[in-house]
Amino acid sequence: MKPSVLIVDDSATVRADLRGVLSAAGFNTLVCGGIAAARKALSEEWVDLIILDVILQDGDGVELLIQLRAEERTAHVPVLVLSAEAAVKARLRGLSGGANDYVGKPYDPALVVKRARELTRARSTTMDLEPKLVAAARRRRVLVVDDSPTFLHAVVEELRKDGHDLIAAVSAEEALSLLKAQPVDCILMDLVLPRMDGIAAARIIRADPKMATVPLLMFTALFESQKMAEALAAGVDAFCPKASDMTLLRAQVRNLLRRRAAEDEPPRHAMPRSSMASAAPGRLFDRVVACSGLSPVIAATTITRACRRANVDPEHLNVGTLIQAMPSIREALRVFLTEHETRRCMAEIEEFTREGQPSLAAM
Repeated sequence: MKPSVLIVDDSATVRADLRGVLSAAGFNTLVCGGIAAARKALSEEWVDLIILDVILQDGDGVELLIQLRAEERTAHVPVLVLSAEAAVKARLRGLSGGANDYVGKPYDPALVVKRARELTRARSTTMDLEPKLVAAARRRRVLVVDDSPTFLHAVVEELRKDGHDLIAAVSAEEALSLLKAQPVDCILMDLVLPRMDGIAAARIIRADPKMATVPLLMFTALFESQKMAEALAAGVDAFCPKASDMTLLRAQVRNLLRRRAAEDEPPRHAMPRSSMASAAPGRLFDRVVACSGLSPVIAATTITRACRRANVDPEHLNVGTLIQAMPSIREALRVFLTEHETRRCMAEIEEFTREGQPSLAAM
């Protein structure tokens, strides 16, 4: 059966565009122009995903999201938030309100389809009574950090249903001590902790090369955009609202672990990094595009825009101008990739600047 997607956006152009793209990708689609119509549709139809604009003519999309999370029928339906690139605050509000992911406007259709497929696959997995995702792989070691014994116990018991090995800590200091003694596959940490908070702990974790790519999810009870922005900058991969219902958290942990497993598996056509720069001759720009980790549909245009924002001519990219464009390229990749994916791709691109081969320097 095709997954069903509800598109809520007050732009008729956006609704028609997303409907066409998602229908072509194999989804059933419903469209609504505002909150009232969305509520009516959700009362009559069962959907597997909601794509929600945060600014609607008849209300606030994030407020609708919070209400949906409080209702049994829609509490666990994945929500993909749409927002303007400049509306970072709206994005963070959406995540703190229970959104599963976001895509910036103007959006790339290929990215929307990719995120929709990921979220609907995660939902079908959580609806399965048998935890096949974890049973098919090795047991995962998950560290949970929270100073509330009641919440800590609830999280541990919920994640044990998926067969994980759980390690509990009541402070950041205890968590860091445990991490020195044993590696983990995923870390769940409260944003607010006594003495050292979650953000400070995240910086220490990301500074350790052995833990730089471990999925890190942060709990948050209140919307604090500045704190959440600091957490993202410190290397946090995702947020989850603190709630008595743990199903959403369980789904997010599964999704993070599945993404990491896919990222750690080398592509069949991959070549060693050391040989990338000496591969078939070509422009430095083309090599950067190849290492960007983006879909071929958007890779070249995304890197071109990033270069131009840095006042660099992409057609005549060389080692010196690539160094100048690196911060802009990194920010562009973060729009489409996870933090782990961005770090991995940027490490490959940075090799072009380090090696300084004559063939590249001459470009």
